Amino acid sequence: MRIIFFAFLMCSISLFSNAQLPVGSIAPEIKLPDSLGKWKPLSEVKAKIILVDFWAAWCYPCIKSMPDIKRIYKTYHDKGLEVYAVSLDKDYRNWVATCTRLELPFIHVNDAYSLNGNVCKEYQVSSIPHKILIKDGKIIATEMSLADLEKVIEKELK
Repeated sequence: MRIIFFAFLMCSISLFSNAQLPVGSIAPEIKLPDSLGKWKPLSEVKAKIILVDFWAAWCYPCIKSMPDIKRIYKTYHDKGLEVYAVSLDKDYRNWVATCTRLELPFIHVNDAYSLNGNVCKEYQVSSIPHKILIKDGKIIATEMSLADLEKVIEKELK
């Protein structure tokens, strides 16, 4: 009996840790500061589609995906895409230096509370990188490969 209970408990924890906001959900507001301390609310981003990218400068998979995110941004920005990059860095200087070194052309904000911050809790982000597509204030795609996200972006911006 104990083994069955333990197995059930482990599955429940695993399912909870992989929870995410479902497609069709209203995207919670994000209001975080940029590198100059100016607040950049998600609701003020003017775009047909917003790619919200949760990342950090210390996260190798996040850094590795940045050239592809830059390419997607450059391809679709004039058609209505904006990238809203939410850094979870606690080291402010490293975050700013990484953005500068990688020449990231999109909106950058930072939540120094990292995965423990309210934004990650509201978006149910438990690991990074974590990408979400928003259109008209609703989540239209989440946790897909960049190739699949690009297909959705292309379809939505036609």
